[in-house]
Amino acid sequence: MESAKTRTLGPRLAVGFSLGGVFLLSLLHPLTFTLLVALASGFAAAELARAMRQAGWHVPWLIAALAPAILIATYLFGAMGQWLGFLVAFGALVAWRILTLLVQSTRQSPKQTLRDFGGTAFVLVYVPVLLSFAIQLVDIPGGRAWVLGMVLTVVAIDTFGYLIGRFFGKTKLSPEISPKKTWEGLGASIVGAIVGGQLLVLLTPASFWFGLLFGAAILMSSVLGDLSESLLKRDLNVKDMGTVLPGHGGVLDRIDSLIPSSFVAFLLSQMVF
Repeated sequence: MESAKTRTLGPRLAVGFSLGGVFLLSLLHPLTFTLLVALASGFAAAELARAMRQAGWHVPWLIAALAPAILIATYLFGAMGQWLGFLVAFGALVAWRILTLLVQSTRQSPKQTLRDFGGTAFVLVYVPVLLSFAIQLVDIPGGRAWVLGMVLTVVAIDTFGYLIGRFFGKTKLSPEISPKKTWEGLGASIVGAIVGGQLLVLLTPASFWFGLLFGAAILMSSVLGDLSESLLKRDLNVKDMGTVLPGHGGVLDRIDSLIPSSFVAFLLSQMVF
């Protein structure tokens, strides 16, 4: 008889392989990769903003359109476009919120308004700004190989940890934050990090020792990204950020490990170049 674990595994793997195929096709050109990441950032920012609104934070829905603009600005103008895009997007969202309060004659304390502005800034930094480092990464010499190595490492960490933890995990890693994470799964993720780091070595001029360093760093950023999103979901009282990806939840649930890993991979790539 089919168990609940195997029933959910099928859709998860199907969606995972489909997303992997789309990702590989996007690497044909930095622009197609940028458009894919921009689309993902729009969905992820919208999911987080919706969850925050349900919890009492007034983050404008317009963020779903402005988050991808930061990725496009980064592709066109590099680091200058990255931060200028953030400032323009944040300024536009602040102006939109103030205009909304005035038009609707909504009474709100200055403290609450500043809290809303802080929540808006958090969503912009957490999703599009951190992801924009992947756009900078893909634009360096051999950047597509670096991006592929980073994603393969994150996928290996996530897949090894998920499979071993789901079917063999017994000892909870952090039950208060993420009750499904186990020490057995973490051990499997460490193996995945080693494998992923050496895949990067095959794809780039990096050395064996750098591959170990890369795997360890991406392991930490991946686990941190996963646990951070779990903490956010707990604080916002949601099970998943969305339902658009069967077996995975929302887009943010799928890319939570990739968000900080994009920043870490970009920093590590500068050690080689």
